[in-house]
Amino acid sequence: MGRRRQRLKDKRRQHALQSRDHLLSMLYEVEKNPVEHRKTYARHLFKISRRHRLRLTREAKQVVCRKCSSLLVQGSNARVRLRNGLKIHSCLTCGHVRRTPYLSEKEVQA
Repeated sequence: MGRRRQRLKDKRRQHALQSRDHLLSMLYEVEKNPVEHRKTYARHLFKISRRHRLRLTREAKQVVCRKCSSLLVQGSNARVRLRNGLKIHSCLTCGHVRRTPYLSEKEVQA
């Protein structure tokens, strides 16, 4: 790969990272952005991360459904339950379930 092509690739990746961070910050501005706009931001965030092969951050994983790429708003289209040291996120739009641990192994056994 040539130097110029590598520079363009690096520049494109940096721009995608900046876009991802900006979209994530706009998702968390609840009072400034209406729900319809935030849904669009969630879809764009997921598309950018797929297109440029970027991992979603831990915060983005809690806000965006991986299956239908919709915005997860607790109480309206998402359910969160705590059970056996797991935090269970359920998308009520598509039915996708995501489980993440919230306690360490030692705390669960004690």
